[in-house]
Amino acid sequence: MSRYWSFILASVLGIALLCELGLWQLQRLAWKEALLAEVTARAGAQPITLAAALAADDDADDIDFIKVAASGIYLPAETKFMIQTFDAGPGWQVVTPFRSSDGIFVLVDRGVVPDTKRAAVATPAEPLELLGIVRRHGTGRGPFTPDNDDAANIWYWWDVPAMLALSDIPADLKVAPFVLQLLPVEGDASFPRPQRPDAALRSSHLQYAVTWFVLALVLAAVAVLYVRGQMKKTGA
Repeated sequence: MSRYWSFILASVLGIALLCELGLWQLQRLAWKEALLAEVTARAGAQPITLAAALAADDDADDIDFIKVAASGIYLPAETKFMIQTFDAGPGWQVVTPFRSSDGIFVLVDRGVVPDTKRAAVATPAEPLELLGIVRRHGTGRGPFTPDNDDAANIWYWWDVPAMLALSDIPADLKVAPFVLQLLPVEGDASFPRPQRPDAALRSSHLQYAVTWFVLALVLAAVAVLYVRGQMKKTGA
């Protein structure tokens, strides 16, 4: 039996690692479900003004996903395009500067367009009433995400400070350090098309957890069968 200890130890370590990955996915699932519940709760609340959201942000309140109503106009500054998918194909997230009627500059995530419609994206000139949610987008850049190419106007990840630094912000405006993500309007199929607040929060953590636990069981079964087979061969 002692000759199999190295194999048994390796198998136990492998099983422990797979179970740890499964538990981590369950923890991520619990966190994601709590966040989805918060998003749902905030989606049902009455919207606040952009000024109130900015004041709450100054007070270090948690304002992510808070619903905001704002009136004003889009500014004739360069709209920024972030790589996104649309119907499983290439697309772009459309981000346009906005000047609110109460003197606040904010970047507005207007939604997505398919790649074929990027060139046709126009900036409305008339005054608008917007309804959206606050997004901080503070997760930063992923380990394998390319650098943003502001010269070509290709953004791979949310870098709100850089977007603001490259915007032509009138000196008389306060600057919101967050993004206002527009909410979809039922029945409106025009582009850019706003996304549901929970669109990026749906996950497969439960499926991943089950997969890791099943692999742990498979490894345990294979290890037992292998050791039994070897013991039979040697008469141990």
